[in-house]
Amino acid sequence: MRVDVIAVGSYQKRLEFAVPPDRVKEELDTAFRDVAKRARIPGFRQGKAPRAVLEMRFGPGIRADVAQNIIQKSYEQALGEHKFEPVSRPQISDRGEVEGTEEFRFTITVDVKPTIDLRAYTGLEVVYPQVEVQADELDQVVKQRLEGQAKLTEVKDRPVKSGDMVIVELTAKEGDKVLANEPGTMIRTEGDPYYAGAEELIIGLSVGEEKAGSVAFKADARVEDIAGKTLDVTVKVVSIQANEIPELTDALATEMGYEGGVDGMKAALSGKISEQREGNARNQARANLLQVLINANPFEVPATMIDQHLQMLIEELKLQAAYRGRDPRQMTFSQDQLADLRMRADFAAKGGMILDYVSKKETLAVTDEDLEKKYLELADQRGQTVEAIKGYFIKDNAVEELRARLLEEKTLDWLLERAKIVTDAAKSDAVAAVIDATTPPAAE
Repeated sequence: MRVDVIAVGSYQKRLEFAVPPDRVKEELDTAFRDVAKRARIPGFRQGKAPRAVLEMRFGPGIRADVAQNIIQKSYEQALGEHKFEPVSRPQISDRGEVEGTEEFRFTITVDVKPTIDLRAYTGLEVVYPQVEVQADELDQVVKQRLEGQAKLTEVKDRPVKSGDMVIVELTAKEGDKVLANEPGTMIRTEGDPYYAGAEELIIGLSVGEEKAGSVAFKADARVEDIAGKTLDVTVKVVSIQANEIPELTDALATEMGYEGGVDGMKAALSGKISEQREGNARNQARANLLQVLINANPFEVPATMIDQHLQMLIEELKLQAAYRGRDPRQMTFSQDQLADLRMRADFAAKGGMILDYVSKKETLAVTDEDLEKKYLELADQRGQTVEAIKGYFIKDNAVEELRARLLEEKTLDWLLERAKIVTDAAKSDAVAAVIDATTPPAAE
């Protein structure tokens, strides 16, 4: 077999095949013998029908099957010999006839993974966001922790205010018709689900005080008879309860599980915020690094590669929607959203190629120890055993996929260690322009 490989642009190959007549004849003879053994033709014993009869009855189908078989085998042989990686379905053209008396010619055009040669990938300026915890942020987190320790206490020295829980006697009428009569019911003055709207009449009243007025109940009030109606309402406050947030003391901090009292609690919370921010900052720095590398080494990738990454992004969004309880089959994307996703897919395709190039160039690899470390990390995150985590990946045949993802992370970290890191506050105008102009916006 002869095959001429012709480059069409930077990422497309045209393979022109010429299969010798003797091979074509051999394939045809084998195919006709196989059909003869199975065919039942009136007037002939099974397996004894002449070739001419078989040609008349089955010729076109047999020749089509032989042609497809030769094309498939020839294409696979060419891939093995010429060492390029296809990223699209092969397109067949200029296909000749399968006769066995002359060469069988056909052409296959296919998109292939481009071959790139990075001019520079170390020593580039990369923005690494600063990780800082502001005092007001820490105060807010401390406040949230204290709110978790709040207890309901009875209030007697002030009127009802927003946020209180109030026990009231309540009557709601539509004309002379009583639609609700509660001798004692608890109403939240923020977001009550049953008598939503009544809080406007209650706020400002003291214990024992009564008030009448018109109330427009909200349409989503759970008491069906009053939902969405404007009624004449009379309320009397029986009791007021409020969440009392405790004062932060060393004793309370210790009780909440923090060593070192108030200072220890604040240090621990600040460290936790910093740890979370550091992970986000590192991921952002990795994305910034890839964008700088793409801009420093411009190249194009086939549309089929971008399409593959686009489909993966869409499937990931659908999976996230399913986790949130939404039906992924109902998800649709606007033209602007698809354009944004396609930009991200282009970024992912180019970034993946750059990381593959660097990992091979620098002989980076993921060891079994790296895999074990990742299994342990996932087990800690999910509260499961390492053996269970391993089992999931083995069962789903996803070990190599995990290894590939870890290799990308290792390569990114290798590149970050060899980059010139600049912070947000000190980043150069050139780096800022690259990041601001080329980083894909967040998908809706």
